[in-house]
Amino acid sequence: MNYSLLITGSPTASRACYSALDFAEAAVANGDNTIQGIFFYEEAVAIASSLAMPPRDECNIRDEWSAFAKQHNIPLYVCIAAALRRGQLNEAEAKRHEVEHFNLADGYQLEGLGSLVSLTLESDRIMRFK
Repeated sequence: MNYSLLITGSPTASRACYSALDFAEAAVANGDNTIQGIFFYEEAVAIASSLAMPPRDECNIRDEWSAFAKQHNIPLYVCIAAALRRGQLNEAEAKRHEVEHFNLADGYQLEGLGSLVSLTLESDRIMRFK
């Protein structure tokens, strides 16, 4: 089965990002499944902030997703509109908006909703975590 994941729940106020990662790890461990891509939308875009620092005794879900995606060559898409609305920019958007700093974490990329549509069309199933 070829999956794509849509995550909308906040990484700090819900378990959505954690549950989605558990699902993704189980899916690829099976060997018969693939993950086309991960799309973070609404409050879930907060996961991609390089400035968020969880306590040392807690899981750093941002880095966990980044490592998982790198290991399995899975893109991590962050909705650009939702991210900009919440003050998250990559270097290109910072320059475009004439802002001195950017804070999008490594391994994440800003994309429009067209990327979510593409994931939906290219996958057998899209799983939503909110």
